[in-house]
Amino acid sequence: MLRWGLLAVFAAAAALAAPAAGDTTLQGHVGPGFTITLDGTTGLQPGTYTIHVVDESDIHNFHLVGPGVDKATDVVGTGTTDWSVTLQNGTYRFFCDAHPTIMKGSFTVGTPTTTTTTTTTTTTTKKPPPKPKPKAKPKPKKKPKR
Repeated sequence: MLRWGLLAVFAAAAALAAPAAGDTTLQGHVGPGFTITLDGTTGLQPGTYTIHVVDESDIHNFHLVGPGVDKATDVVGTGTTDWSVTLQNGTYRFFCDAHPTIMKGSFTVGTPTTTTTTTTTTTTTKKPPPKPKPKAKPKPKKKPKR
């Protein structure tokens, strides 16, 4: 009986930890300084979501890319935008196109497929040719006796 109770507790916790697709709005925010965030991405499962972006800077934008998604606000201008996106298993990145190396983030949806690549390198080293044996010094010729 205790096992069934624990199983029910774990199932309820898992349901609360992973938002269900279709009823979740993810909150994106960029600016006014050099900040970019996307809240609500923990434990996402594949499905359709609304992305609500608040853009508070006319020198930044919010760009979201990943499997089947490529959405962006304008760098010039500010405002709010709502996108309906279908997220698939995989990794998604969000960043500012004007400052992609310092304003960026990422999240994973579901269980992304991973590819393992194994590379085997074989190195063959040729032995150097053997050193030639030194030539024997010729024996001095004996002088004929007189």
